[in-house]
Amino acid sequence: MKKIFLLLLAAGALFSCQEEFIGQYPVDNIPPKPITNVEQVEQVSGGAILSYVLPDDRDLLYVQAEYTLDTGEKMIVKSSMYGTQIKIDGFAKAEPRKVTLYAVDRSHNFSTPVEFTVNPAQSAIYDVENSMELIPTFGGMQVSWENPTGGNIVIMVSEDIMEGSDVQQSVGNFYSSSKDGSAYIRGYEAVSHTFYVQVRDRWGNKTDVKSVTLVPLYEEFIKPKDETQQYFKKWNDDPDIPYRQYSSNYPIEKLWDGKTMHGTSSGNFFHTPAGYPFPVCFTFDMGRTFRLSRFKLYQRGTADWVYNHGNPRIFKVYGSPDDKARVNPINEGEHPWTLLGEYESIKPSGLPVGKKSCTDEDIEKGAGGEDYDFTYGSAYEVRYLMFQIDKTWGGTEMIHISALEFWGQDPNKESTPEPEPEPEPETPAE
Repeated sequence: MKKIFLLLLAAGALFSCQEEFIGQYPVDNIPPKPITNVEQVEQVSGGAILSYVLPDDRDLLYVQAEYTLDTGEKMIVKSSMYGTQIKIDGFAKAEPRKVTLYAVDRSHNFSTPVEFTVNPAQSAIYDVENSMELIPTFGGMQVSWENPTGGNIVIMVSEDIMEGSDVQQSVGNFYSSSKDGSAYIRGYEAVSHTFYVQVRDRWGNKTDVKSVTLVPLYEEFIKPKDETQQYFKKWNDDPDIPYRQYSSNYPIEKLWDGKTMHGTSSGNFFHTPAGYPFPVCFTFDMGRTFRLSRFKLYQRGTADWVYNHGNPRIFKVYGSPDDKARVNPINEGEHPWTLLGEYESIKPSGLPVGKKSCTDEDIEKGAGGEDYDFTYGSAYEVRYLMFQIDKTWGGTEMIHISALEFWGQDPNKESTPEPEPEPEPETPAE
């Protein structure tokens, strides 16, 4: 009796370990008729859209397409019985490709194959590669590109692991579907440096590697405080720009306390009260004089708030070297505010404004910090800054910002590193 029980237990365990079947069990072995009148109706990036006529088969379940990508990966794409089109994508180059199509019924019977040659458009990676610009910027390199089809791409940037090595290491991967994109590689000294750039799509297709040697523009991070002194401070001596805050929980000091909302839902942001018409302005004192090169604005950032509500969308930044700056100077000797740059925040996905209406790329860009270069900043020495917000993402009559960071040059230092000159071309030996 005991042996019988153990055998039944083992059989039950074996049955329970088998993979559970999902769907209808086969009821016949009669294949459906094949699809007919296959046509390519649209050419898309890396693929094409095909139309067809379904067979008259009450048991029909879906149409299946099989093909091989340039990477060698085998692809299977399905379209339900309720449609008469199927999208073929994942190719790299604009070259004819063979696709095999089947009609499949509920008993998992496949029709005889139908072969068709598609003519895909080239992958978005080549549009990006052909439009790409690699230029020196403050502390590194700016990569800009156009992606007219809005395909999902990755910009991969690397450098030699050490000077003279033929092995590279990654210094940044930038995921984007923006039709006009840009990315920055920062943190480099003003000496000659070589970067390698390649574009990849989500199917693993890659462009050739493009290399560029350039000299980043000199800059240094402007510290809001050090071990002994707080430099950045609230300052509102311009009577036309009175200081306002939503509450004591969201003071202007949140902008330079070294904390951001990136990856959290904390309340670490500066918030002005509602009810004041645009432009919304605020000022502060950096504590020292600088020639500014760029800044980073961290939005109030979670899926509910990024590119929404009171985050700045269109704004200007002004500067002055002394505390006599006035929007409307009364005396001739008073120093006016000097325009340092005009800016517009761009949402990478292009999706409409709204809660939860953001991609991962949007959240990474907005909450993780938007980079802006000072258009005229490096030409002026300034200590006091004024932000003028002309429009927010939500059209609100108030603004909120999680943090601000600045880079530039300190003119008070005894010596400022000069960019390394480009090497002179060698003169051929006679």
